[in-house]
Amino acid sequence: MAISYIELTRYATHGEVVVVEEDDPLIFDAIISSGGAGISYDYAGTLTFHEAGYYFIDWFVAPQYGLTTNGSNWAIQTGDGRLSLIGSSHTKISPTVGFAIFEAQAEDTVQLINVSDGALYLSEAVEAKAGLIAYAIQV
Repeated sequence: MAISYIELTRYATHGEVVVVEEDDPLIFDAIISSGGAGISYDYAGTLTFHEAGYYFIDWFVAPQYGLTTNGSNWAIQTGDGRLSLIGSSHTKISPTVGFAIFEAQAEDTVQLINVSDGALYLSEAVEAKAGLIAYAIQV
């Protein structure tokens, strides 16, 4: 397995409203850096792992408020619907972080999904509203 990595972010102009509905993926709009051919991103919220192996994902989301009763909750969801560790914040205005290590088969996909019980609005005050790094773990 060659070294593969990708770093994504969600930018928006100051004051732009970005809403992620319940059970929807967060859409990243910029690839900051990438290397190798093992991971790709489709700009619709889906990462694809082109080689079988172990992968690590680290992410953050900066919400501003939400129409939820259970705070800000996000999870990495695989293409077959399995959820990895859920990253949570007890409030709807705190940065929410999470991470996951998992084994993927070639062409498996993942998304960062809003698993709160309502819509979350990303912060209008910051430039980078969310970020995600994924890379292959060499074995």
